This record gives sequence, structure tokens and C-alpha cells, in this order.
Amino acid sequence: MHQQTEHVRKWRLYVFVAICGLMSTPATAITPEVEELIRSWSPLVWLHSEEKFLPSSVEFFLPEVTVQDNQSVIIQDYVTPENIISGEASLTLHMQTREPLDCPSCYNLGMFFGQAIENGGVPTYTIYREYDDAFKTLDVSYFAFYPYNRGKDACVGVPINGSCAGAEKNLGNHVGDWEHNALRFRNGQPYMIHLNVHSFGAYYEWNETTKNFQFFVGEEVRSAVDPDYDDSPYEKDARYEPQYPPTVELMGTHPVVYSANGSHGLWGSPDVHTYVPGLPLQDFTDEGIAWTTWDNLILIPWLPSNISYEGNLNWLNFLGDWGNSAEGCEYEIVTGECELGSGPSGPRSKVDFPDPQPKTSMSN
Repeated sequence: MHQQTEHVRKWRLYVFVAICGLMSTPATAITPEVEELIRSWSPLVWLHSEEKFLPSSVEFFLPEVTVQDNQSVIIQDYVTPENIISGEASLTLHMQTREPLDCPSCYNLGMFFGQAIENGGVPTYTIYREYDDAFKTLDVSYFAFYPYNRGKDACVGVPINGSCAGAEKNLGNHVGDWEHNALRFRNGQPYMIHLNVHSFGAYYEWNETTKNFQFFVGEEVRSAVDPDYDDSPYEKDARYEPQYPPTVELMGTHPVVYSANGSHGLWGSPDVHTYVPGLPLQDFTDEGIAWTTWDNLILIPWLPSNISYEGNLNWLNFLGDWGNSAEGCEYEIVTGECELGSGPSGPRSKVDFPDPQPKTSMSN
């Protein structure tokens, strides 16, 4: 579930491409030390015990979609990781399921249920970036792809004392779902972790004494509706910070994170996490199915925006939406969400840490 407005996200992608354009160049080989660090600290992800919408590989998903423009004209019919249209030409495009949905909030397609995660059945796409700075900084982002994101039942009437006077509607569904957490290392040691939750998240700083990550700062949720809205039909810009868990614990050296049921945002504990009160919007996490991501990591070196990925990583150069166009937006002015939202952007648009500065921290 994502709440970033379409025009802001597209603007950011235009800037991303406009800086340099795309061309090809080979990547530097990973060292054994860096590879060991990446694998040792890859997350243990607890999927919810009632999770129906499992992750999948990109190869599993792409044959089930076409690439279309904003007029629903098919631009590319047969899509593979190697041949998908890429670069600036893909900015205004989106993927669309070959088979139509029965309704905007329906999930009638079999591929929405993903693939079995046991024995490394689903890859985690792991993008790493090394810096030549005083701390030998290494940033690693662990990306999971899900063919479908299930939205939330939200009050579209009037919320009163925790109940809804009027109708509820299932909102915020979307085809395609990229989720990730990111780790920053300094001098071969963990420094900070970021857990991505939909369009927001939290940073946790490594504590060498307690051997865990401790809450550092949380990002605010931006919503088009006030948590205590009345029945006035106009948009409001509200911001609030969820109650983030205080720590991220480890299993050995693997951070333990919890994926929200259906919508897959990552949290640091099993709980009910309310991130927009009033409606309310909540994530439910528990220790359901253990996904040991280190069983299948695809290691991908970070490349700047003027360099393209090649071969079976060409899909990373697609800059459009990884899912169907939006439908069922009658309540968007009240809730900030459609029944079916547009798909998310891909991994290359995600940046969690600022470029490191010598002898500084994120708080300086």
C-alpha cells in the first residue's frame, strides 16, 4: 500500500533520468569479504500466519503482464526480464495484467498468490553500494517483490470512537509490490538499518553493547485525510508518526523483521501497528512463516542513473509502474486511496541513506 501522489513520484523519476540518461558499462566484481557481510546480515522475514499473497520472482510475474501507456494502448505484449522496455522511454508506462480483474478490489488471478518461499524458492534482490570514504561505507538494500498488495478495510463514513458510522470500503490494493529493508555498514560493522513500511519507515541504529538495532528516528505518514475527519468532502494534508517498535532484534547476525499481512510493510515486532488513526489503517504482523532470505540472494551492484543494467537484470531499467492503472477512486478525496491504486516504482527509485560524509552521522 503506497500513498505517494502520482505526479510527485513521476517528477522524481524524470529528475532521476534527466541527470544523465542511460548507457551501458560493466560492473566491478564483488569481493568475498563484502559478499560474506551481505549474506550474514540478510534478514529473517516473518510472513504473517494468514498471508495469502506470497512473494515471487520477477520472472514469474512478467509473463502475466503487458506494458501499456496511459491511454491503455499496449506498447509491449511479450515481456521478459531481458527485453522489457527501459530507460526514459518507460517513464510514463505501466504494467497491466493480461487477464482483467473482476472488480477494482478483486484478486481473481492465480499469479497474485506468488510462489512458495521454502528452500530458496523466491529470490531477494540485493543491491549493494560501496563508498570510498573514511568509514568504508557499504549500503545494502534487500528487495522483495510481491505480485499483489492487499489493501485495508477503511471507514468511508464517519469514524466515531473507534467504530464506523456508515460504510467501509477495501482501499489501497495494487498489482505489484516492492518492499525492502536497507543496511548501512561502516568499517565492516553494522551502523544503521531502515525498515520500509509502504511510503514511510523507521531508522534503527546499531548498539554494540546490546547487540541489536535501537530506534533512531521515524518517518511521518503523509495522508490526504485528517485522522479525525468529519463528513466534509474536501482534502486535508495530515502528518503523523506511527508508534514504531523500539528495537530490531537478531537471529545470529540476521535482523528479524515482520511483514504485514497482505500489504507486506516491514516492522520490527509482531503486533498491530496503526499508522493512520481514524480510518484506521493498520498493519498486522506475527511469527507465521519464516522466510530465510539468505537461501536465495541475487547480488546486484549499484549503478548510477547514467548506466544501465544488462541481460537478465535489464528489468531494473524499467522506470514505469509495476502494476495496473488506478481504478475505483470515488473515495480518494476522503481517504487518499483508490480501491485499486497504481503500481509502485521499481528498486532504482529507492534511496534510504544519504551519501556518507566523513566523520558525520545522519543527525549532523
